[in-house]
Amino acid sequence: MNFFGSLSANPIPPAKTAVLYKGKSFGYQELFNKSSTSAVLLQNKGIRQNDKVALLGENTPDFIITVLAIWKLKAIPVALNNRLLINELEQQINFSGCSFLIYDDHLKNTADHIRVSSSSFSDISTNNDLIGDDYQLNVETSQTALILFTSGSTGKPKAVILSFKNLIKSAEIGNQIFKNEEKDIWLAALPFYHIGGFSIITRTFLYGLTLVIPESISTAGIIKSLKEYNPTLTSFVTTQLKRMLDNNIKPNPGLKHILLGGGFIEPTLVQQALNAGWNVSTSYGSTETSSFVTALTKGNFVLRPGSAGIALFPNKILIMDEHKNILPSNTSGEVVIESDAVAAGYFNNSEETSKKFSGNIFYSGDFGYLDDSGFLYIQARRSDLIISGGENINPLEVERTLLTHPDIIEACVLGLEDKDWGHSVTAVLITRNNTQLTIEEVKSFLKDKLPSYKYPQKLFILNELPKTSLGKVQKEKLKEIIKKTAQTL
Repeated sequence: MNFFGSLSANPIPPAKTAVLYKGKSFGYQELFNKSSTSAVLLQNKGIRQNDKVALLGENTPDFIITVLAIWKLKAIPVALNNRLLINELEQQINFSGCSFLIYDDHLKNTADHIRVSSSSFSDISTNNDLIGDDYQLNVETSQTALILFTSGSTGKPKAVILSFKNLIKSAEIGNQIFKNEEKDIWLAALPFYHIGGFSIITRTFLYGLTLVIPESISTAGIIKSLKEYNPTLTSFVTTQLKRMLDNNIKPNPGLKHILLGGGFIEPTLVQQALNAGWNVSTSYGSTETSSFVTALTKGNFVLRPGSAGIALFPNKILIMDEHKNILPSNTSGEVVIESDAVAAGYFNNSEETSKKFSGNIFYSGDFGYLDDSGFLYIQARRSDLIISGGENINPLEVERTLLTHPDIIEACVLGLEDKDWGHSVTAVLITRNNTQLTIEEVKSFLKDKLPSYKYPQKLFILNELPKTSLGKVQKEKLKEIIKKTAQTL
């Protein structure tokens, strides 16, 4: 049995355990049977080839079964962030043209308020006699496998189109770091609606491994799974690793590797983790590159603690100026990625696609340089984008919401480096009559207007914002002002 048909790395024994969840195991053959059943049910609900199906839920076996069922029908799953507000979810569903929504039972109330046909995961993956006869997932590399939303700085939704080729190539390239073996057990500590989490599904099934899904991806849920299942591989964002260290959690005996990503990574955190026995490799990548494209392993970290790593073969990292000229080593410019894992572009956004993509090349908008040995150093990660706890946050959205407050005249939202979260959302306000708002008052105002992870964690009220002659806020100057202000508080 090959999970991706002829694209799979090795034949997979049908009885081998594919997923472990809440003390229950699911074999590969059982997972196929369930996905075939679900495919028939979805077909009966009108899902056809190339239809887009929205998925709203937690990490569960039902999520995976439903994805496989959608793929069997050659339809396209669109995984949604379950932390978004109803109006945000509806906007993404409408923007991507989803004809159907499948949701977790506990999110039924949310789903009922979204104007699209829907069913729960439990309804779609239920056990009954509607068993299909195709137990192999036959796909073509050029098919669209997945659409994931990523927050950009323009305010318009960016839905990344990922093909099976992108996902599989990313898994194959990443295997230089993981060195997957049949006995390996992957712990899915990241949400499946993020590329870091979804890639774990791809890696597991391409190489015929076992996937552990924690009861929750909370700190307690991850710790429990580390102890109970003894996984060999996992991926964390910095917040998760920090909480492991804060709780004095040691790596389980079988854990041979942990991939760390999701934004700014504090070198001292990595050093603390290495000292505590965690074999950490830091990484750099994005949804647009189907997960990570560079890695900094333990051995190289000692020599280059501030680096984002070196490109994994055959990926290439180029540094270019504004005219797309390739710059020499140790010269700052835009980070450009060349890889077979680079997405086709953004759905329904030809303008941004033409700016950012050219064949298998992605213009990241990040700025950095390569040293003489080809190690990448990131100096500014999409300067306007905030990555906090692994979540992408568009500061423009937060600013616009803050400006609806009657006492706020101007607002600038920044991501300041934070050891716990990667970045902390920081709001700098100009208020009417210099009204002194507290952070608690601001969070209360934002309640039901934004998800809680987008709330400012720090607040500064100034008399004016530093601006250029054209009225653009000079964010680097503003950061210096904030730093000085914080020192005097």
